[in-house]
Amino acid sequence: MDKERRRYFRIEDQVAMSVQPLADGNIDARLKDFWENQHAFSIRNNYNFQIEQHIADFNKIENRMPELARYLSVLEKQIDRITGSLIDDGFDQSLAEKRASLSAQGLAWHDRLAVSADTLVELNLKLLPSGFRLVIIARVVKVDSDSDHVDGSRISLDFEHIHEADREILIKHIHAKQMESLSIAQ
Repeated sequence: MDKERRRYFRIEDQVAMSVQPLADGNIDARLKDFWENQHAFSIRNNYNFQIEQHIADFNKIENRMPELARYLSVLEKQIDRITGSLIDDGFDQSLAEKRASLSAQGLAWHDRLAVSADTLVELNLKLLPSGFRLVIIARVVKVDSDSDHVDGSRISLDFEHIHEADREILIKHIHAKQMESLSIAQ
């Protein structure tokens, strides 16, 4: 399990988040809903992911048919506005900013949240400063009680259920933060 959790690079980051433990009797229904009925921002993330996968195609169209490329750009902006308007801003109100160790496979932070290892939780995560929002079903893999730490125990999560587009957003976010820290160090 530890090897799998270390497949991705980790960074220290400031994120906005909320964590809700899933009730044992509700887990199957919540997982079904998670995979069948994506949140509006997951739909938007998937849309952006699809667009990025076809950048090379768009560049070819732009070189061969600039008029069509301009028209497609207008459509892309309109779809982006529509998907943006679907997002409920109430999501942000439930989030608290935390310092966390983040990877594309997991998250660890200090909190007074009462959870135990092996519990499934729903993580609502907003990446800063980009504002990308993610919903992830994660498993608590470790709770280290640290009575000396002002913010409570160190809680470690493993992302068990995450949409592919959301993982790609995490990977790009972490890569951008790495590049930023390298440029600052030079």
